[in-house]
Amino acid sequence: MALTEVQKEGRSLRASDSHGDFSEEFIADVLEAKRESELGLGKRFDKVDDLIADLLED
Repeated sequence: MALTEVQKEGRSLRASDSHGDFSEEFIADVLEAKRESELGLGKRFDKVDDLIADLLED
């Protein structure tokens, strides 16, 4: 099941890596950025570090 489908069903979104769990807010930001990218509304970044810094600004 795609993450967007899980979100539509009102379930909690969970993701983790070797350092621990990501917050639901971070996951929502990533999904929103993905949606904006698919619609051609997303920002373009030269480096992944710039993208992460932009996501963490809010």
